[in-house]
Amino acid sequence: MVSTERPTTSDTIEKFFKAAFSVDIVLLTYHEGMLKILLTEKDEAPYSGMLGLPGKLIAPNEDTDRALIDCVREFIGLEGFYFKQLKALSEVGRHPLGRVVTIAYYGLVEQSHLPSPLPEGLSWHRLKDIPELSFDHDKIVKVALNRFRKGLSRHPTVFELLPERFVLADMMRIYEQAFGRKLDKPNFRRRVRKSKLITPVGTLKKEEGLMGRPPEYYTFDKVSYVDKPFDPIVFNF
Repeated sequence: MVSTERPTTSDTIEKFFKAAFSVDIVLLTYHEGMLKILLTEKDEAPYSGMLGLPGKLIAPNEDTDRALIDCVREFIGLEGFYFKQLKALSEVGRHPLGRVVTIAYYGLVEQSHLPSPLPEGLSWHRLKDIPELSFDHDKIVKVALNRFRKGLSRHPTVFELLPERFVLADMMRIYEQAFGRKLDKPNFRRRVRKSKLITPVGTLKKEEGLMGRPPEYYTFDKVSYVDKPFDPIVFNF
């Protein structure tokens, strides 16, 4: 028979308030032609020396978004970046120090907004070269990359990774590396232009040793995106 007796205040505190909450983030950038993820060296046993995602415990007076913003600011001094909440991971035993429920996020940041060099213990890793991570961070990365791919197909999130002026080759590389597939260049350019998300800037990118016409700069047409419907950039991966 299931008990219907309500727990006393002391029972509640003893049984249900012995847990901690944290935030972890999969922070992505595009640098030197490569999509990269930010990792940090952990010092908690038994993962001491391993790499994992930046994260922090949530203070009693913080909500999860505020804790995430504080976390990224503490690690790399960054505020005002794009982020989305992914899910809560609550498996018993996921943290060696006790019951810790983490709220996972992913974020996108354009490279010029990042500190160089990075603070000690932090490093950028290409998506295809991510090592085995501490805790259950491999699972978080998998969830984040799936959400990232959906965002690239349905929303103009790619522009969070690009500077104000960019060339289509960089935009295409982001899609190729995110989905792990080669794209047909003429088809890509046609689909992107059809989306009505970009506008030519009217200047050309000068590259030393480049043969032929230099690539053209484009910019994200934010006004058109807000004011009228756009065609999602779908490649049927």
